[in-house]
Amino acid sequence: MSKKQSAARFFIGLLLIASLLYRFDPEVVFSTIISAKLNYLFLAAVVYSITFFILSSRWRMILHRMGVHLSIVPAYQAFAGGMIISDMTPGRIGELARPLLVRDKIDLNRGIASVAIDRYADILTTFILGLSGMLLLAQQGSHLILASLVILVILFSSSAFWFKRHFILKQVDRLGSSRLTEIVRALDNSLHEVTNIKELMLRSVLLTAVAWIFHALRIALIAKSVGFDVPLQMLFLLQPLVSSLALVPITVSGLGLVEGGLAAILHGLGVPVAAGISIALMDRAITVAFHILIGGQCAMKVL
Repeated sequence: MSKKQSAARFFIGLLLIASLLYRFDPEVVFSTIISAKLNYLFLAAVVYSITFFILSSRWRMILHRMGVHLSIVPAYQAFAGGMIISDMTPGRIGELARPLLVRDKIDLNRGIASVAIDRYADILTTFILGLSGMLLLAQQGSHLILASLVILVILFSSSAFWFKRHFILKQVDRLGSSRLTEIVRALDNSLHEVTNIKELMLRSVLLTAVAWIFHALRIALIAKSVGFDVPLQMLFLLQPLVSSLALVPITVSGLGLVEGGLAAILHGLGVPVAAGISIALMDRAITVAFHILIGGQCAMKVL
């Protein structure tokens, strides 16, 4: 992707943020942010660090099943570094760069295969929780409908590689690109090395669900910092769908889309829209700052 395309997507995201601020009174949004209690914001950052420990442990577990041993510190830093690159790319494709950040410690092909399994577990869990939230809570909004469609397309597309790999390999061969064929076959070979993949996927989904509890807790703490109590169980079920808006390749890392979606969800839970936008912006600031602080040096290897 060219720098012009990246700049255009970033600009579109800023326009979406600006439109949200203009529509719902920027003075109220900024005054709400300024009034936030720092102790709750600090706790939200601590909770996010625990979330990262769970997610990086999931990745290490997948690597271990592939015969690759990666210690927690480089895995944690690489996960954060991959998120930095993800924060700068559309559709969060930057996360695929994660194995490059530890290529001196793991085989690159196995690393790419591990991220494929890792992301599939994430997408599958997001679909299960998000669908459950929409059915149980009867939430029907444009943001949730868009998020549901996106996650469905990605889930079916990624599932095709799991269940129709032989067919996909044939189609890739027909393209005539030796480099692409080499990459896809290396990925296929690496996936064949995984022991008991069904059990691994179940464990990965369970770990991801636990991580989403902490994601929901982070948002609840940020909301608490500006005087709002939101039900944790509803955030747990609906936030995954909102986060999947980051996969829409219109803006960089879903900038503007995720904030609008989160504000809409919070509004349905009794939080005024202006306050919801404030919470979403603070969440973006906390998570991006954490990515830079923990994974910045690691990400510089490929930036």
